[in-house]
Amino acid sequence: MFGKNILLNITFVAACTFFVAGCGNVASEDNNFKETALIPTEQVTASDVDKTLTLNLAINEAYCTKTACSCISNLATREYEELQEILKKKYNINLNLSYFIEEYELIDTLNSQQFDGVICKPWLAYMNTLENNIKFKRVADLLDINNNQWLTGIFIVKKDSPLKTVSEITGKILVAGQKDSYEKYHSPFLMMEKEKIVPSNIIQKASCLECINSLIDGEADAAIISDYSLTASCAVDVANPDDFRVIGKTEQIPLCSVILDISKIKEADALRFQKALLEISGEDVPVGLMSRGFVMPAKWIPVPNIAK
Repeated sequence: MFGKNILLNITFVAACTFFVAGCGNVASEDNNFKETALIPTEQVTASDVDKTLTLNLAINEAYCTKTACSCISNLATREYEELQEILKKKYNINLNLSYFIEEYELIDTLNSQQFDGVICKPWLAYMNTLENNIKFKRVADLLDINNNQWLTGIFIVKKDSPLKTVSEITGKILVAGQKDSYEKYHSPFLMMEKEKIVPSNIIQKASCLECINSLIDGEADAAIISDYSLTASCAVDVANPDDFRVIGKTEQIPLCSVILDISKIKEADALRFQKALLEISGEDVPVGLMSRGFVMPAKWIPVPNIAK
């Protein structure tokens, strides 16, 4: 069981200030995130396959056997060795992967630009790019084991809760994620700002399991978790998914992306890598990927909540 995080005791007035401030503190126009997807244009063509392309990528991927947390260990069966072999033999691309189980370790290495790119939840890569002047582009999105490209945050309550809609969270206690989570923090808080939903207290936890436990223990009236979490092994171990109801969800964002640092990798090489990943996917996808593989990156511009 995870240890308890510090409870953020926010009074109703402070909570109001939090949400109002959030609207006014989204990054300024000169410091905004731009489109994150690498979209091919007529101006740049993919580099020649005759030249060996070496890419050193970090990876923290939910369904990979080497990086999955214990929460979804029952579903984590993805392996990349066959993909690496195909890329080398057919496309002359050496894909070197370094695996990171802990997200904070991954973030530290990305901030210091030790790698050419990363495979992970996009926000983990992008959250510090503006302040560190890192130029990431998403070359492909990786489908999950159910061939899903998307991720949302969901608002859940106990099955017998009187709450029926997200708007009813006003004046109630909410447990949510932290700033390193887009779907459990930024996206739902922006949604609540827009709809003028103001909880009386907000508790922040590091994991979905901790959020679920807070709900079970009666510390909170509602919780925000990642949409896949109720069927993860950790949640099933402590509660039946049928014990909860989903009363709302956030916007969709890409679940997992292959991201390159275009200050290190030429755009022509990035397009070559993109083309190879897409050609390998679909009907001819390596068995180890446990899905149909990679798809074109969906357009996505992060709009984080930067409440002070």
